[in-house]
Amino acid sequence: MTEQLDKRVQRSKTAIKETFIKLLNRKKFDQITISEIVREANYNRGTFYANFQTKEHLLEEIIQDLLREMVNEIRKPYQSFERVDMTELNVHTITLFSYFQENASLYKLLLSDHIQANFRFQIAKAIEKLFIEEYEYELDENIDIDTKWLYTYRAHGIAGLIIRWIEEDFPTTPEYMTEQTLKLMTTATKAFYVK
Repeated sequence: MTEQLDKRVQRSKTAIKETFIKLLNRKKFDQITISEIVREANYNRGTFYANFQTKEHLLEEIIQDLLREMVNEIRKPYQSFERVDMTELNVHTITLFSYFQENASLYKLLLSDHIQANFRFQIAKAIEKLFIEEYEYELDENIDIDTKWLYTYRAHGIAGLIIRWIEEDFPTTPEYMTEQTLKLMTTATKAFYVK
């Protein structure tokens, strides 16, 4: 009986989330009411409140689900490695940019002005957390740098790259973006010219 109840709860949560996303595609977050969400999802307010405290909580859960998916996609090609040489990675084993293309509508929606959730920053923070907690960069011995700032710099740079690519409607292929990201992660510059 509990398993059946769990499946029902999961079904209702999923239906409410999907309905909310459909509504967000049509109107701004502030214009959507809980009554409208449950009416469209064919549930009652009690079902909504059994799953979510507020519509802000609903939005946050959708965002956290998506960020977990994104982090899992980043982890995917490296799960069986102890040491990763970024100069030898095969671009076809890295599926992150394909993942963004496959989930384009949801990412575009969450990056749009329909929602004031600071999703850009949340993408960067999720990548930064992954880098700090799960990876340790191999640096030349003569480099004296606080790795916390290196991870922050790279995470926010990668997030910016991803966001720009999504907002420009994927002007290049996922493979090209993967190649560029790997080059950026392994390129060092010591000087620049003022134009």
